[in-house]
Amino acid sequence: MVHVFACSGRFASWEALQAYLSPAYTDDGDAVPPPFFLETGLTQYEPACIESAWLATPAPLAELLDGVSYAGSWLAQAGADADAQGVQADASVCVFAPNQLAHPQRGSLHYVGRYCYDIAG
Repeated sequence: MVHVFACSGRFASWEALQAYLSPAYTDDGDAVPPPFFLETGLTQYEPACIESAWLATPAPLAELLDGVSYAGSWLAQAGADADAQGVQADASVCVFAPNQLAHPQRGSLHYVGRYCYDIAG
């Protein structure tokens, strides 16, 4: 399962998006959860299974996420859903298993939906 989020105008740069998604660390090396984790209830954190994209100007979701993992098995549906929802985005986040989200709809980014993917696709 992949959860897809999108937004427009929220992040001024790739670095700002990454600050929203990536844990910080105390001087003692303890992880401090980023806003995205707290908003969505992310658990089972596997950083390699979270992908993000950022563009300087808004675009259709399918264009923004061109090349994301397993896109052949889920991106067309997500793009169609985003188009139906009127979503043009300059930033997007895709959360793949084994990461788990307790409440993705509570996030401050627009929640496009969740989609099954085929690891062969």
